[in-house]
Amino acid sequence: MKKIGVFVCHCGINIATNVDVAHAARQLAEYPGVVRAEHYQYMCSDPGQNLIKKSIEDDELDAVVVAACSPNLHLTTFRRAAQSAGLNPYLLEEANIREQCSWVHDDREKATAKAIKLIQAMVEKASRNIPLIPVKVPVTKKALVVGAGIAGMQAALDIANSGYETLLVEKDPSIGGHMAQLSETFPTLDCSQCIMTPKMVEVAQNPLIKLHTYSELEEISGYVGNFKAKIKKKARSVDMEKCTGCGDCWTNCLVRNRPEIPEVPSIAPAIEKELLARLDEIIGKYEGGEGVEIPILEDINSEFNYLPKETLLYVAERLDIPVSKLYEIATFYNAFSLEPRGKYTINVCLGTACHVQGGARLLERVEEDLNIEAGQTTEDMNFSLETVRCLGCCGLAPVVTVGDDLYGKVRQVKIPTILKKYKGG
Repeated sequence: MKKIGVFVCHCGINIATNVDVAHAARQLAEYPGVVRAEHYQYMCSDPGQNLIKKSIEDDELDAVVVAACSPNLHLTTFRRAAQSAGLNPYLLEEANIREQCSWVHDDREKATAKAIKLIQAMVEKASRNIPLIPVKVPVTKKALVVGAGIAGMQAALDIANSGYETLLVEKDPSIGGHMAQLSETFPTLDCSQCIMTPKMVEVAQNPLIKLHTYSELEEISGYVGNFKAKIKKKARSVDMEKCTGCGDCWTNCLVRNRPEIPEVPSIAPAIEKELLARLDEIIGKYEGGEGVEIPILEDINSEFNYLPKETLLYVAERLDIPVSKLYEIATFYNAFSLEPRGKYTINVCLGTACHVQGGARLLERVEEDLNIEAGQTTEDMNFSLETVRCLGCCGLAPVVTVGDDLYGKVRQVKIPTILKKYKGG
């Protein structure tokens, strides 16, 4: 049978207040296998550690149990002391009678009984322990980060900047995650792309980061420091060296989507002759060139002050392109509108500089004076109210535009005067 020593700590008054440590030591002295049972004010102190060392040498102990605070705090301390006295450090165990006993009980008698049972359980464990020898295992100095959202990209950069090769796996074709899909971010309301793009470029250009986009982690095995990962790379059918990031492959992928496209009847018969003639005139100016969609939509928007649905359908038919492409343009650029706009469009800038200088309060004042909200038009079709994220003149913040006129360093009291110039005009 192993010879075991038990040492119970008072921890000042932390344990001794609710646990009778002297009684606990006396009870453990009679427990099978225990040849030494002591109690001391602070076992973690130098005198306390010396008490353990001396007993190991004098009593030729085969194992030690220390009843004290959490092992997270001082288990390493006590094991070092045991090792210095010639005992294998893994033959020392610690029973937590502070956090798990003294601190959570008020009844001293019951707390003492519980402490004794905790110590006895640890004595049983110590009696079954065998000496262990630490081994060193080589570590693969690489890291795997799964998910290339903003958190994954930052983690990969932090690891790579510390000098370690990093594999960054993303299931989608592009990095950026959900944040890249947001139109604006809190609290400055800046566009997410303005924040994300530099980070995405930094990740892509870092020589220690190897990107695996459109890939998934299929299997992982091994242990800490030596994991093996199996990454499944999905087929792209795209020459990556020639890829420009246009996104057409994703939109038109026949593997993802095989729609049955019915023959679409011409929109022309449903359009009035005068409108049809004007549209033909506008389209005729640009037809045959490349990238003509935006200038055509600009002319139509200028003609009608918005983009009527039937005009988009007709332009798509004439140019032989998906109408969705025109809607992408029309909804991306703030200059276009799918709803009838007033004679004058008021733009209140809410970019960072204007936001700091009170842009939100200007918007509230305009809404109050015109009795409309952002995105709406007055009943007399004179004003439409919009918000923008940047007008390119941050030095004049806060900025408001009415039609083609720009007003800088605007204060709330100036709003009625500005609007008066355009009312009834």
